[in-house]
Amino acid sequence: MNKIDAEIFNRLRQLLTEVTGNDIEEVVPDADLEEDLGLNLDVDLGRVVDRVNREFGISLQEKVVYEELTEEAHASVAELAKLVYDEYELG
Repeated sequence: MNKIDAEIFNRLRQLLTEVTGNDIEEVVPDADLEEDLGLNLDVDLGRVVDRVNREFGISLQEKVVYEELTEEAHASVAELAKLVYDEYELG
């Protein structure tokens, strides 16, 4: 993803700080959801997707998000933001 939508990123960043307990400064585009933010995608992704769907009024599917994020070795905040943005724009 070349550019992250600033509004979506800032809202997602706040949501991730609430879910993970990390400081907001740690939630940067390149941060790995598991390694840097401490999420376990196998356990925590459902809760994150539910929060994202409520926050943005979208309908991301947990299975699709999981597949997209784990397709590459690095499940980053930027990758999640792109999924949110794409669904939000379709919305």
